[in-house]
Amino acid sequence: LWDVTNGTQLRVFSGATDTVICAEFSPNDGTFFASVGVDCTIRIWHGYAGFCIKEFTGTLIADDFEVAEYDLAYSPDGTVIACGLYDGNNEIWRIGLLDIKTAE
Repeated sequence: LWDVTNGTQLRVFSGATDTVICAEFSPNDGTFFASVGVDCTIRIWHGYAGFCIKEFTGTLIADDFEVAEYDLAYSPDGTVIACGLYDGNNEIWRIGLLDIKTAE
């Protein structure tokens, strides 16, 4: 996490097992953010404390889905995350919705 006003590094978040492609802050108060990356795991992070509070793995795509691009976004109320995954080999987009409270 960086301070964009002066370029100072504020915090390093550890836990992803591969490259993180996308991160998005919750619209509620900006305390939490979600990330998704090459390991195909959505993680919910506490931005101030610097730790992962929840992981969602294998809820969005089949194991044989070779992902080329990723994106995610919170719903306006911050309770659902939409995650888009693109298979460049087969030119297929898959969209997953994840309810943060129920993990479904």
